Amino acid sequence: MNSVIDYIEEHLSSQITLTDLCSESFYSSVHLQRISFHTVGETIGQYRKGRRLSVAADKLATTSMTILEIALQLGYDSQESFTRAFKSRYYMTPGKYRRFGLHFAVTQKKRLLYKRNLIGLEERKKMEPKTLHKPAFKVIGLKYYGNDPTNNCPDLWRDFMERLPEIENVISAKESYGLMCTGEEDFVDGKFDYTASVAVSSLENIPEGMVGAEIPEATYAVFTHNGNLDSLQETYEYIHGKWFQNWEYEPTGLNEFELYDERFTGEEDSELYIYIPIKKKQ
Repeated sequence: MNSVIDYIEEHLSSQITLTDLCSESFYSSVHLQRISFHTVGETIGQYRKGRRLSVAADKLATTSMTILEIALQLGYDSQESFTRAFKSRYYMTPGKYRRFGLHFAVTQKKRLLYKRNLIGLEERKKMEPKTLHKPAFKVIGLKYYGNDPTNNCPDLWRDFMERLPEIENVISAKESYGLMCTGEEDFVDGKFDYTASVAVSSLENIPEGMVGAEIPEATYAVFTHNGNLDSLQETYEYIHGKWFQNWEYEPTGLNEFELYDERFTGEEDSELYIYIPIKKKQ
């Protein structure tokens, strides 16, 4: 994450993409957003927007540059777009900020301290992935779209389980899927969708308010997470921060999912499975 932050800082005035940051970090787009939220305290997009506007606010207070010059230097395509962004954060226009002689405390560059790897040798052995080719399959479920999964996904699963009997053509009610997706269009706000779902034989008669999807055929690295959900973040950090850097495969960045079956109880002896589509490294 420090290398991602450094990359953002070096490119505050230019356009960067989620793909650029994934290349810097070896994370997939989904888990880069997830890990950013838990380590930095906000999404990648929120952090970048905050830093650009903090630098802009400092320039308004300490330089004689025009508002347009500051806007263009920080990568905004017009004074109008810069003003909208500035007002959304500071609740006033750049002109008013400068006119009143304000100089708010700015958002400083984050520097994350090294954290001891809590996943020991035995746990790493248990997480040795299996490579599995899985044919295409269909799911129906409830989708959350936003940038605050920590607070919203538990409610999503509760609501989904209550409405599970409404879904027709369920292949197995003992297996459920947490599908994860994000895209370039959501990069600025760091949003992604997460769908609590079950596999079905047909996408006909989708209940109101639910969504259906077909997950294409793919080859997956399948990792086992042992324990409750409190330590799930550490598992993802190990997979994307360590494992893929030393393996001949890399994530495709598409259609990752968590598989929950009868072995997942939510307790310390739980197991769940993380399916990550893979391809050979170039």
